[in-house]
Amino acid sequence: MKQHERPCRHSRPASAACGPRADGTIRALAAIVAFVALAVCGASSIAGVPRVPERPQGPDSAPVQRIDGERVIGANDLARLLDATKFWRNDVRKLELRVRAHRVLLTADNPYVIVDESTVLLTSPVRSRGGELQAPIALLDSLPRDSSVNRLVFDPRADRVVVVPAGGVVGSPRVVVAEGVTRIVFPVDHPEDAVVVSRSRAHLRVRLPGYFAGVLPDSGRQGLMRSMRTLPAVSGCALEMSLASDALGFRLLRESEGRRVTLEICRAGGPAWETFAPEGPPGPRALRVVVLDPGHGGDDPGVNLAGAVEKDLALDLARRLRGEIESRIHARVVLTRDEDRRLDAQQRAEAANRAHADLVISLHFDGLPGSRSSGASAYCPPADVSATAGLLGGVGPNAIAVLPWRDVAARHAVESRALAEAVLGSLELRGLGPTRLRERLPCPLLGVHAPGLLLECATLTSPEDRARVSTPEGLDALARAITDGIEAYRRNE
Repeated sequence: MKQHERPCRHSRPASAACGPRADGTIRALAAIVAFVALAVCGASSIAGVPRVPERPQGPDSAPVQRIDGERVIGANDLARLLDATKFWRNDVRKLELRVRAHRVLLTADNPYVIVDESTVLLTSPVRSRGGELQAPIALLDSLPRDSSVNRLVFDPRADRVVVVPAGGVVGSPRVVVAEGVTRIVFPVDHPEDAVVVSRSRAHLRVRLPGYFAGVLPDSGRQGLMRSMRTLPAVSGCALEMSLASDALGFRLLRESEGRRVTLEICRAGGPAWETFAPEGPPGPRALRVVVLDPGHGGDDPGVNLAGAVEKDLALDLARRLRGEIESRIHARVVLTRDEDRRLDAQQRAEAANRAHADLVISLHFDGLPGSRSSGASAYCPPADVSATAGLLGGVGPNAIAVLPWRDVAARHAVESRALAEAVLGSLELRGLGPTRLRERLPCPLLGVHAPGLLLECATLTSPEDRARVSTPEGLDALARAITDGIEAYRRNE
């Protein structure tokens, strides 16, 4: 190290400046506050106060300030986000940030910044405020771009500079309206991982890999899109669009070379387009009784692999899910079995119908030997007329009258599809996917006179899935995600 270079010392903690007596007082007060908070949380839990579902923490970030209208970031925050070492050269009022083989040289009151061997002209000079250099955020675009340096991006919604996670960045969507087709283009670093997680016109949801650091389009109808908003997601980001009622189809185009994802929405429909989920009546749904049906039991273990037994996992999850639903939705929860015993399909249906269920979820865990599949699958009665015609005994005003009792669940096909969309969408947003939806009347719903689905909550032949659901924490997270989906179904979102 040259003699005129010296590493900047870390700032002294505020508590250290207060003296030992004040420091002891602060620690005592902190202990009292922690004790009171613990007591309050415990009392709230006992009283049945609904628990707020945890939300994923965002990436490391730092606030942006303004000097004469210019957005700037403090050099200390910049160094922290880059994981850089700081060297202050007092004789020339320069600050050098070293990140492995790279260096960034900032000079007070100078718009020129040296990045490695290049000189970059910024839109305004580096400023000094309170003894700390402040760099214009335009510098972020000129920082080194290799795996040894954290990538930084400015998030205009939060007015912060953030460290880009492994999934990359999602930029501002652009809406292009043509005759009969509305295109929403998302700049994405890894378009191959984009997926639609809900196919409702009112709540068409797309999960994109990466951190959303863009600006949403102006509110108001643009072609077939009415509005757009962001949703919390454990992995990547999720955006929800409300579409016009005359939108008939959509498709998601992933362009790796162009690093973008395009959502196309059309009025015409046809074989090249995906169809939207059938929609029930608008408004919140009443949920007074929820029936949970833990699959298998007794001498029927279901999937049994490496110590993970489906019948036991299903019952354990049902008990945890019962607690979540009762505390958050305040519905009565009935389990078709609360012990290790075998039930046939008729017994399960009778339990659900006797309880006057408002919805039924049959809980299972999948097993696909020799497959690399993972995630969750949902099975619900077909929700379109052509698919249910055979079940209804024909099409026409009297079709329902000749419906076999075993297929009565088909009367609730549209609502069941909405429930499946809501639950699978919640699992996707919490990073518990990938998910798959199958419109097929499953055996546990035969004779069930209520909206319902069979949910394969995870795939036990996937080592990652099996490890996740084999812990109490993993089952608790699964129960919270399913309850989130039930809440969304109840709100008709």
